Parts: sequence; C-alpha cells; structure tokens
Amino acid sequence: MTKIELMKDSEVDIVASFISELNSIEQSHIGYCGKDRLEIAHSIREDITDIAYNNSFLTVYDEGELIGVIGFDSDLESNSAEVWGPFIKEDKWNIVNSLWKRMIELLPDEINSISMFPNKENKQVLQLAKELSFNKHSDQTILNYNRSRVKELEEIPMLELGERFYTEMKQLHDQSFPNTYYSGQQIINRLNDDRKVFVIENDGQLSGYIYVEAEPDYGEASIEFFAVHESERGKGIGQKLLTVALKWLFTIESIESINLCVNSSNQTAINLYKKVGFQQTHELCFFTKNL
Repeated sequence: MTKIELMKDSEVDIVASFISELNSIEQSHIGYCGKDRLEIAHSIREDITDIAYNNSFLTVYDEGELIGVIGFDSDLESNSAEVWGPFIKEDKWNIVNSLWKRMIELLPDEINSISMFPNKENKQVLQLAKELSFNKHSDQTILNYNRSRVKELEEIPMLELGERFYTEMKQLHDQSFPNTYYSGQQIINRLNDDRKVFVIENDGQLSGYIYVEAEPDYGEASIEFFAVHESERGKGIGQKLLTVALKWLFTIESIESINLCVNSSNQTAINLYKKVGFQQTHELCFFTKNL
C-alpha cells in the first residue's frame, strides 16, 4: 500500500540520496536539483525558504521503500514556483498523477505560474508536461568545466574592477542586460572576497567585464554575467574574460567544477564556452504553466 505524505525533517538526507540517484540518470534527470546528495540536502534545508520543505515536498513509500518524491521551490515575490521532479522509481510511474495532484494542492494562492526543467531524455516527464498543457519556452544546454582542465588555460593577467571603471562597467552591463536581476550598481554593491568582477582594458578604456560568484563553503561557483563592448568584439576578449574568471574560481580549493546553462539557440556562446574548455553535459527543456 502506498501513502503520499509531507516530507519530514528526518527524511531530508534520505530524499536527497534518492534524488541524487535518479538525477544521475539522463532518463530521470531534472535540471533544478543537482546530483550531489550533500548539495541537494543543503539546498532543501537552506534554499527552499519561501515555503519550507516540510510544506512543499511530498514522499511516497511502498512497503517501507521510498519510491517517489516531488516538491516545489516557491518565489512568492514573483508568484512562481519551480517543480523538483517528479522523481519516481521507473516501475512505479503509475503514482505520478496522484502525486502531482497532491503537490498542486500544496501551492499557496499567491503562486500563479509553475515551471519544469526536465532533461530531453526524460521522456516520462516530457510526456507529463504535454498532458498537463505546459508551454515549452526553450531548450537549454548545460556545460561543465572541471578543475582538472585548469592547467590548459593560457596565462592572462587578472585585473579586478576598480573605481576608475565603475561608470563604464555599469553602462555596459545595463545596456547588455536591461531589466535583469542585478543592475550594474547592484553588482558593484555586492563585490567582496567571494564575488568579483574582472575586466579587460584597451588603451585605458573598458573592453569587457565578467562577474562571478563563489560559495567556498559548498564548493559552488557561478558565472553570472559577462559582456564585451560591441567595438571590441571578435578580438578574443570573451575568451580572455572566461579564462581569468576560471583561473580565479579554481584558486578556491573546494570548487571542483563549474556548470553553466545556455539557451541552445545561442550557438555563438556555446562555441565560446567550448573553446575555453567547457564540455556539454545535458540538454534540457524549459516549460511553464499558468495556474
């Protein structure tokens, strides 16, 4: 007999191991969740905060064995939620509709849209998205750079953003990424030992910048933004910026690899990342549905 229940505090590590196992397989992979069980457990405990995990994640057991998990990470400010899963043992997929229905019942009234991010090989979730009338927005390519390849990077001097380039950096960022989650000024305000902007200059003028963030305690890092002035494109500046950022990030001993998510239609960016040494790991589909 199967029973669907809210995830308990004592189950976080068990659920994290379950997600880790299924997320390591292309056919059951979901892009939001990661593969490392410790990172998954940390994300559940520390990052899922607007609606706590014990009110947003469901588990299903069959004769004492965990066979299914689904949950959501809500953002009440944007009235949206990202669906983690469904993660279900391959031979137990018949529980999916009951599990999905229970999850929808947990969503607060403020949530008016939900999204899913399955691997292209996750045929069961792709079919579920179709049956539930989700709208497909884009295909996304996941790229990875591993620490073992750092020695292949060319030597380029690191130049951190200083006050003399603040105005130029803000203008370039705000023109390149209008209405994004951080303005140029907000990036400058965020700078510290673990968040840095590196720049390339030419004849005293800013040619381009890259903004990166690291979380040394959890071995995580992200390349948030980078841009090159239109007049400076085609000179290899993007490659140099990525090289400098990677070299700095891997001075942090806890970081073993860095992942990027790029729209699959942006072949120019994908080729640039691959030229630096990133390797393609997954192709995902991004779906949303209004409630």
